[in-house]
Amino acid sequence: MTITTITTHVEPTERAALEAALERPFALAALHDAQLTALVFPIETTLAEANLPSWDLAKREEEAVAQVIAAAQRRGIRCEARARSSFAHGIGEVMADHLRVSDLGLIGLPRAPGAGQRMLIGAAVFDGGRPVLLAPAAAPLALPPKRVVIAWDATPAAVRAVHGAMPFLRTAAETLVVTVSDDKALRQGQSGIELCRLLARHGARASFAAEQKSGRGVLGTLVAKAREVEGAMLVMGAVRHAPLHNLVFGSATTDLLDAAPPLPVLLAA
Repeated sequence: MTITTITTHVEPTERAALEAALERPFALAALHDAQLTALVFPIETTLAEANLPSWDLAKREEEAVAQVIAAAQRRGIRCEARARSSFAHGIGEVMADHLRVSDLGLIGLPRAPGAGQRMLIGAAVFDGGRPVLLAPAAAPLALPPKRVVIAWDATPAAVRAVHGAMPFLRTAAETLVVTVSDDKALRQGQSGIELCRLLARHGARASFAAEQKSGRGVLGTLVAKAREVEGAMLVMGAVRHAPLHNLVFGSATTDLLDAAPPLPVLLAA
């Protein structure tokens, strides 16, 4: 896979904050010489918190679109910026529509996701059909990432996440495939060791590690391992479970979306 087109969301805000929010999308687009599609519209919870009057929304979006285009031109980034064309469609639908004709989604997380941002992320990951990179403000987005950690459970979602992350895996100095060994049983052909061999054929430098939960949960185990090896990106499949399943068995995907992740995470469903 080659990254030629990236879709991101931009909050229409004051100029300095908007310029800061564009740093990561611009850097990622420049790294891959990719076209950037910036979707410029407010997320409802953020709009309420900022106490912006609804009548000012269209004007602020138009101003932000112009600022995004001007900033991209100054940096030589190929970019198109679009406001939400119709309020008949939800923010998640708009994001998913554009992702279907992109290679990668990028969503910045300034804080733990609120209701609007969770809606955006959920639609992007589960309805967009493309891998989505979540980039928390509190964690650096190293480009290219030096060390990538793959959460491997051999599910179709994990397979799609690995292949969606391939442009990052090929350039990383090291890729660590991690299986939480006391979470589910894997057959021989599903093993992380076999995945490492596949990744090596793609030019990645991969090794395998098996970890046990030890009371931390799957996500906690993966995050702890990523911190131990100074991982710059976590790659994992996203699975949408029924609420009862989440209540009884837990869900690494739900845990991830309940709070801003401590490092950039590439998700695919």
